[in-house]
Amino acid sequence: MTDLSALHPVFRRQIECMMANDKEGLMQTYHPEVKSLRFQGVLEGKEAISDLMEKYEDLDPEFLGVLEYVHSDDQIMTRSAMRIKGEEIVAVGSYVVKDGKIWRQFGCDEGGVRDWWA
Repeated sequence: MTDLSALHPVFRRQIECMMANDKEGLMQTYHPEVKSLRFQGVLEGKEAISDLMEKYEDLDPEFLGVLEYVHSDDQIMTRSAMRIKGEEIVAVGSYVVKDGKIWRQFGCDEGGVRDWWA
């Protein structure tokens, strides 16, 4: 999917900010009480998300496109192609939106957990 207009506005904004390397804009898409569930653990609050995003900057992430996508009023589920450190991966995510921002986030890479910082 290359037409981002069909995406939920908050998810579309996340992608636009990621593609523009706009960390401040990206952080504005998160609810103050955000929780992000990952196989590496749970991140709570925008500060924890921000700290993780700083680490991701070193991985030179590149959004390639949405492979599968569905959303309702307050839920989003997606599979997206990305390039991390030159490796193409498929990222799977599920989001719950509250007050127009991402309140709950669940995500992983297909193929298992990678230690990108090793």
